[in-house]
Amino acid sequence: MARAAKDTRPIADQATSEAACTYAALILYEDNQDIDATKLAKIIKASNLRVEPIWTKVFEKALKGKRIGDLLHGSSGSTVNAPQTQTSSTPAVAESKKAEPVKEVKKVEEPEEDVDMGGLFD
Repeated sequence: MARAAKDTRPIADQATSEAACTYAALILYEDNQDIDATKLAKIIKASNLRVEPIWTKVFEKALKGKRIGDLLHGSSGSTVNAPQTQTSSTPAVAESKKAEPVKEVKKVEEPEEDVDMGGLFD
């Protein structure tokens, strides 16, 4: 029975590991595949990198149930947390909910002080 060769590549640092997992997740997203730790690890290995297994698990957990396209395009991605707005059918209630006009705040400029730097910039 043949033994699998031990992976001797050095483990990537934190920034490289995060970037590798991010790019691997984007590849899976573009290919319309579910993002899981096994698939992330397979892509990262194919890119000739080696990351701690925890990174692929963290990314799997962080992205589970998320719509990657919404994250990329700045959408909330979930309707559960979306604010609910209610409209009122009575004019009196609608009138009371109108926002107050924003008052302009004037910035007060303070005079500059001369600071003795002891000839530092002479």
